[in-house]
Amino acid sequence: MPHRLFFIISMVVLLGFAKAEAQNVVFDTVGNALITADTIVKQNKPSKSPKATKPHSPTKATIMSACLPGLGQIYNGKWWKVPIVYAGLGGLGYLVYSNYSEFRSYLHAYEFKTGDLPEGATLNQHETDLANKYTDSQLQTYKESYRRDFEFYSILTVAWYGLNILDACVDGHLYSYDISDDLSLNVDPYLRPIEPSIKMPQYAQVGLSFKLNF
Repeated sequence: MPHRLFFIISMVVLLGFAKAEAQNVVFDTVGNALITADTIVKQNKPSKSPKATKPHSPTKATIMSACLPGLGQIYNGKWWKVPIVYAGLGGLGYLVYSNYSEFRSYLHAYEFKTGDLPEGATLNQHETDLANKYTDSQLQTYKESYRRDFEFYSILTVAWYGLNILDACVDGHLYSYDISDDLSLNVDPYLRPIEPSIKMPQYAQVGLSFKLNF
């Protein structure tokens, strides 16, 4: 009797484990099937095509630098050129203003000395000092010198402004060119060994070897 009871209990336990294992197998099978189906759906799902990037426009870079100096350089990704552009414009602008101010001062002093000063016009302290310090001919010489410098630096300012536009245009055209980092020039010493097979006096040849890598 105890053996039968033990046998029955053992069979019940084994049947319970077998049923639970069968359920796990079915669950795993269904789960794997679902995962596999989901994976297939994801794999077959068409991938989103990347958004097309707008081509870099040299014309746009040129117009931007023409409207605001340095803006085209920023568009081309050359931020480091912006301080150079404005340093040149600022320095030349100061020279233009300084020479024009001195030209006006010497002009008023010259007109005062020659009696051609417009009626009602007055001299400031600086112009009065110039009129008292220099003669008519000296004032005329200094006046023409500052006038020439004013015109010269004005032309340089316009040229610098145009160079800013040209630089943005050239960089815009070269923006899409791929300049490889492998481009290099190697310079190595060269020594040609003596060939013992030739029965003639041989001398070692020493020189330099140039290798250009693209």
